[in-house]
Amino acid sequence: MKATVAVWIATFYLVAFYTLLHFDASPLLTGLVYLSVPLVIICMVLIVLLDDTAKYPELKDEEWGYADKKKEDLWIV
Repeated sequence: MKATVAVWIATFYLVAFYTLLHFDASPLLTGLVYLSVPLVIICMVLIVLLDDTAKYPELKDEEWGYADKKKEDLWIV
């Protein structure tokens, strides 16, 4: 699954949860959704961190990850 899809699903899930709270839905349904929110967030974070669809160039030994900055400009001692 792409990271953007995971973020959209988690966002929709949280908006649906707050909509349930606002409209005084069943306490059982609201409680189940509330208990599953951490699982949804953890899954989203893992999918985003493990997403490898974007291809980035490999860094050489002395290369930094900031391609638009020089090492001296980053205030690193």
